[in-house]
Amino acid sequence: MILYLTYNDQPSGVYWSQVTDVVDHLNGLDDVRVRLVAFVSIRGFGSTRRAIKQRSPKAVVVPMVPQMRRWKWNTFLLGVVCLLLRPSGVVARGVFATWMALRVRDLGLVERVCFDGRGAYAAEWEEYRLIDDDALIAQFRPLEQRSVCDADFRLAVSASLVQHWRERYGYVGEEHIVVPCTLGTHMGEQEDLVFASDRAGTPYGPTDIVLVYSGSTAGWQSFELLSSFLTELLGPKPEMKVLFLSKPDPNNAMLKERFPGQVSVKWLAPEDVARWLRACDHGIMLREETLTNRVASPTKFAEYLSAGLPVVISPNLGDFSGLVEQEHLGSVYRPGTGTLRLGRTNDSERQRLSRFAIRYFTKEAFDPAYMRLLEALVPGRVQR
Repeated sequence: MILYLTYNDQPSGVYWSQVTDVVDHLNGLDDVRVRLVAFVSIRGFGSTRRAIKQRSPKAVVVPMVPQMRRWKWNTFLLGVVCLLLRPSGVVARGVFATWMALRVRDLGLVERVCFDGRGAYAAEWEEYRLIDDDALIAQFRPLEQRSVCDADFRLAVSASLVQHWRERYGYVGEEHIVVPCTLGTHMGEQEDLVFASDRAGTPYGPTDIVLVYSGSTAGWQSFELLSSFLTELLGPKPEMKVLFLSKPDPNNAMLKERFPGQVSVKWLAPEDVARWLRACDHGIMLREETLTNRVASPTKFAEYLSAGLPVVISPNLGDFSGLVEQEHLGSVYRPGTGTLRLGRTNDSERQRLSRFAIRYFTKEAFDPAYMRLLEALVPGRVQR
């Protein structure tokens, strides 16, 4: 058995597509069993446990020790889980989970650990101060270094992240795989999709050019870049529309007030997102150029493509900016070089982009990499 360990990750669309869907997929690949172990906040524990168990019935959901500064105490609880389940390996999502997994490995309770690196953790906390606690932020570089250098295997969301590991932490091996954020199960079933052009059930007409931003803008550090980009487009062209698939917040409310009739904000259940994306023409993925963003793999990239949307992306955003230019998957927006010319996206182009997403961003597309991961965590197993 292999455990897939998460720490302090709350249920969300990203959790379902990048955790529970991955566990389900790994269990369907081989005879090795993979079981989710989720450490979650004691606040709302009952509802969180029910939500996770609904998606992953065999998951072990554990209440975390209260207070972030005591996070290492959870290692004892993980040790108990390992004594009961006796796994051969642990896939640990993030640096906290990996530190705990490495600790129980050192105690002889598990043999191998894979660091599931979702980004540049130390850089993100230093650049964006996710919690205003200098002592906690100072822990991230040594935690990330140990995760990268001491793990038996590594999973990275981008080749840029692996390069970051080499440059900052001196990682020199090849014991890793690269798997970007892939489509969730509910988003990856559109290969034979026929795109409708009448936009039935939406407020948009046949001549509207609709851009969509999917995700929260509350407290978002790149909002000034997004606002500048949209101002260039919306001002002189009333047919240009923007849909924010997010909860109302001061940022999107400001744009809605500034461009009445052109900006909409809508919050949807995860299963309804794909239908609304297909009513749009372009997906927006703009980020400021920081180390955090240079190694990132935003989940929305594959979702936009799956819905048939060309992506408007910033330069140097993970591996995706180069892919957009190489495969003609949208436009790279460089401020100060002129306004992008964006029009309606025809159905043949939508089909091409959707097929690209199905081919390269479903979990099945990375089966060889996932098999290598499973083989790395089962001692004595012959690799194929």
